[in-house]
Amino acid sequence: MKKTKMIAALALALSASSAFAYDNTVNAGLIGLWVHSNSPDFTSNGPAYLTPQPAGLTVGDGKTLMFGFTRKLNDHFDLDFTAGLPPEHKIYGRGTMGPYGVIAKVKQRAPTLFVNYNFGAPSEKMRPFVGLGLNYTQFFDATTTPSNDIATGGPTKLNLKESFGLAGHIGIKYQFDDRWSVTGAIVAAKVSTDLTAITGSIERKTTIDFRPVVVTLGVGYSF
Repeated sequence: MKKTKMIAALALALSASSAFAYDNTVNAGLIGLWVHSNSPDFTSNGPAYLTPQPAGLTVGDGKTLMFGFTRKLNDHFDLDFTAGLPPEHKIYGRGTMGPYGVIAKVKQRAPTLFVNYNFGAPSEKMRPFVGLGLNYTQFFDATTTPSNDIATGGPTKLNLKESFGLAGHIGIKYQFDDRWSVTGAIVAAKVSTDLTAITGSIERKTTIDFRPVVVTLGVGYSF
């Protein structure tokens, strides 16, 4: 009887220690991006009357599909890579350009790598976490609208520089079983870019601080 009890206790201990023991997890889900952009008015190398002040812009929100990969380092720390299909943001005129509505559109890709700390024991089904990492944002396919071309005096080419910045998130993970889980997180990152709008020989410039708040929700499979 004692031997049977010892074997049962050992089996229980082994099953508890192996719970959720897979080191790799792939994630897929949704991303919502709320942009709280801030930027000074355009400066220009042309005559002041061609860029009547205040003339600026604001950046609209976005949403897209998320994918990611998490690598477990130990019982509390892991590496977490998050990215998504490039969303498109509408850019709206501000000040004297406000009446022209959407003046441009731009896409961005923003892969982010976090180091996460997970609270609680590895065997717990629900574990909150915090993470700190680095965000890289690249802007592409920037195009102006016909209303912008009317406002600025002709077809305009846009150039937005890439951005590197710190990122942080807080979230919670719920483990359904040893393989399937769902994770939600709120992310903040430092994303800024220098924008140059070229219309003929006239260059108009500004710096955009995006100040995004991002919400992610995904389903994970561990292996």
